[in-house]
Amino acid sequence: MSFFNELKRRNVFRVGIAYLVVAWLVLQVADVVINNVGAPGWVFQIIMLVLGIGFPIVLIFAWAFEMTPEGIKKEKDVDRSQSITPKTGRKLDYTIIGIMALALVYFVWESRFSEMGSEPFSQETSVQTTEASDEKRDPTPAKADNSIAVLPFANRSRDEDDAFFSDGIHDDLLTQLAKIGDLKVISRTSVMKYKGTQKTIPEIAEELGVSTILEGGIQRAGKRIRINAQLIDVTTDEHLWAETFDREMTMENIFDIQTEITRQIVTAVKGELSDAEQQALGAVPTKNLEAYEAYLHARAATNRADYSKEKYIAAQPWAEKAVKLDPGFAEAWAVLAEIHGQAVWIGFDRSPERFAAADEALEHAVSLKPGSATVKAAQADYSYRFDNNYPAALAVYKEARELAPGDARILLYTAITLRRLGRWDDSIRAFEASLKLDPINVFTATQMIDTLTWMQKWDRAESLINQWIIKYPDSRDLKGTQVIAKLHHHGDLKSARELFDLLPPWQGVVYTTAANGLLSYERDFEGWLALQDEPVFIENSRFGGDVGMTKGIIYHLMGNETLSRQFLQKQIEHSSTVPRSGRYVDAFIVANLATSRSYLGEHEEALKASQQAMEILSQQQDHLFGTILAQNHTLLLARAGKRDEVLTRLEATLDQYEGPTRWQLYLDPHWDFFRDDKRFNDLVRPLNLKKAKK
Repeated sequence: MSFFNELKRRNVFRVGIAYLVVAWLVLQVADVVINNVGAPGWVFQIIMLVLGIGFPIVLIFAWAFEMTPEGIKKEKDVDRSQSITPKTGRKLDYTIIGIMALALVYFVWESRFSEMGSEPFSQETSVQTTEASDEKRDPTPAKADNSIAVLPFANRSRDEDDAFFSDGIHDDLLTQLAKIGDLKVISRTSVMKYKGTQKTIPEIAEELGVSTILEGGIQRAGKRIRINAQLIDVTTDEHLWAETFDREMTMENIFDIQTEITRQIVTAVKGELSDAEQQALGAVPTKNLEAYEAYLHARAATNRADYSKEKYIAAQPWAEKAVKLDPGFAEAWAVLAEIHGQAVWIGFDRSPERFAAADEALEHAVSLKPGSATVKAAQADYSYRFDNNYPAALAVYKEARELAPGDARILLYTAITLRRLGRWDDSIRAFEASLKLDPINVFTATQMIDTLTWMQKWDRAESLINQWIIKYPDSRDLKGTQVIAKLHHHGDLKSARELFDLLPPWQGVVYTTAANGLLSYERDFEGWLALQDEPVFIENSRFGGDVGMTKGIIYHLMGNETLSRQFLQKQIEHSSTVPRSGRYVDAFIVANLATSRSYLGEHEEALKASQQAMEILSQQQDHLFGTILAQNHTLLLARAGKRDEVLTRLEATLDQYEGPTRWQLYLDPHWDFFRDDKRFNDLVRPLNLKKAKK
């Protein structure tokens, strides 16, 4: 007890409490500041380490020293009768109370800030999302009021080919419900996981975070259709509503049934439909049943999970059949416009005929239903893919969101458009809003993770990868992004190689980025060269018209100038003669021309061409593709000997939004010619260099 009393007399307890309160306050403020200035996650870890080491030191200091009117003295040198520790203790009490008051003020402010961050995404709102938020967030969504999941309808027909019809009716019902304000409707991608599931209703509701679930089935027999549906309150396990519809199979009857189901859902979950909502639900898209079935086939193809040219090729004849059978079918024209847009964007058809077909499809859709959310989304998609006019696309997506506030897909493409405009934080907010409506959509999650890597938010990106890869262990994009993170964030070639060796090749930018990065950083030039002849690389080379540039660069790095010149000349001939489409592809064709001239030593011509590419597509116009062109221009400036300018450009962008990481420049053989410059080496040396595993 005497030791305990001595601790109290020397104010050790008070000093410890004061230190802990101050340390907590410092950590909270540091967390906000670090995330807002884009500092790497290790800065916060260092602050925590310093504060942790400081705690026992402060306690020892409080025990061994004492404040006196003459200053700080060793406790053993102070006369107990002259000690002022009681007065110092009272001052510490006041200090603790004052600091705790500040902490309370901060806590109130932080709570208000968090509430703002949880509001639904709006184009006008921009709130920074912290990296720590995903580490604290439960991956299972919280259950929300006014929320519903519509499970896939069971196909009760004898003909298995009718499955597409059941899925189409289900998809249409979700589209109808997405038009209802203040109703959280889980999107198609997430609910399709439960098709044929053995999970119970409560289990599904828990995973999706909803309070009600609709399930049912569809049976077609000759010219009749039977649809049964039941609405279940998950909390009480009670049936809120159940109905069986047995009607003649006409378009009017099908949409009457959908409208009735929607009305019953809205009445049970949130109240009556507004007049505007009632009017929107009553519209029948086509009276031609055969056209409707063709449209459902087309949409079923475009809804496939993979992002590939094959699904759009499969969808096109069905969409064309739908509009041929009913030229007044606006939704079918909108799907056809989307198909043409993907043909151009992916690159499997950029012919003038394809552009003309896209114009025709969109013109028909807009003339027929200019106020439709589906048509608005098609307009926005056209502005995005054909005109690369991202402000125009964003404005139309906003109009589409107002017409269908519960459409997760519109929110997803809003997010993708926002990042093109450099509105990174708003983009993340839109991704998060989309995931609330579509909580197990791995494509949305991977796009959000990709966006975080552009923002250099690597800690948060890797945290999300780890969460999602548990749920989707077979996701190639997640695994490929893991490889990229090991390279660009950690410089860990050993771990990257181990992960990459488990990946199957596939046509996708994630795979090609991971493969090119790993083999080039390993200086495995022979392997890197062989990689370019893989089918997936040949297919992806269409994107920017690379017919020999990469091989020419690899041969240059290998010291084989004869073969290097041969492939670079092939690229120059191609880039000089290929027809221009007037789209973003032009910028990459010109950039490839510039790069090829640079590696041939034609630096003046290379810089002129590179400048022209950036004028076609500037970084301000497109913060993804434009950034790639700007980074390539920096490399060509360095190759032209403009080192001072290059160092200035690199210093301004390293480890910043849209910039390269230090590990990229440290490992990339494209920059080997610059490694004789101490200024460059000092600038790009990674801050976590000692952690690298080579």
